[in-house]
Amino acid sequence: MLTRPIRNSLIFSALVLGLLANLHLGLSLNLESNARRTSQPSRYVLPSAETIAIAALNHRAAAADVVWVNALLYGADRFTMRQSAADATDYADTIIDLDPHFKPVYMWHHATRTQSTTRLTYDDVAAANRILERGLQTFPDEWKFAQAIVTNHIGQRYTRTPEEHLADMEEAYTYARLGSEMEGAPDDMMMLATSFQRRLAKARAAVEGEDPDEAQLEASPAEIAYLMKSYFAATEPDRQQLLLRQLYDLGAGAELVSRIEEYRQEFEREHRRRAYLPPDVFTLAEPGLYRAPGTLEAAGDF
Repeated sequence: MLTRPIRNSLIFSALVLGLLANLHLGLSLNLESNARRTSQPSRYVLPSAETIAIAALNHRAAAADVVWVNALLYGADRFTMRQSAADATDYADTIIDLDPHFKPVYMWHHATRTQSTTRLTYDDVAAANRILERGLQTFPDEWKFAQAIVTNHIGQRYTRTPEEHLADMEEAYTYARLGSEMEGAPDDMMMLATSFQRRLAKARAAVEGEDPDEAQLEASPAEIAYLMKSYFAATEPDRQQLLLRQLYDLGAGAELVSRIEEYRQEFEREHRRRAYLPPDVFTLAEPGLYRAPGTLEAAGDF
């Protein structure tokens, strides 16, 4: 005859196994529905991370893997159908609650919420950025997370009030500056920071009803130097024209023309007697497009 402790242990084990079987059945059925769905997919509501952890006997990383597989199927389905992927946030939160070091989920959620549908909303961006912020709490040196937060605020078409736009610019500038200081971050993070510093100054002036601070609208020397370096390194004419337009918008056109003239003179001195490319390779592709009064004339004829 079984003793009382043994009976209690068996009852507890049966309950745990029942919960685990129920979770497994639910996930299996959802996997099947994802595989077979042809029109409107049925919505699957995830149990809480704690419930899943109990059912998985606290094997949290393994449970996160199971949810991750289903999340990938859900995201692929939404992307294929070009529909909103709002439920991706439930999957991401559950996976992170189970295992915050599950690194792929952060960028997966960002891509799923912002790229599955062409009708991007502010809720999509806000949800994507919230998960990315959770990622930065666990991976504080991951500049890609900060970059994704910033780029989510570029070129959006949804309507925002001036106060809301100001909050967006403050968030973008904060993470652009944070990302630019992280080890391994590319130079364009610094570009994003200085660009959003100007946008932030304009947004704050719009809310306060004042003219923006001129000092905050000026490009930094580092930004201009980066654009010039990129201009001279560019091999495609369209890329050169884009960088050239940005330089002129930042008031660096005269300096750029002067630098090009220096390059041409140096080229002529060093290669005058050699069969190299002619000096015209250093001429602006369309100087008339960016001509300012006296700018090109002062630098000399090309």
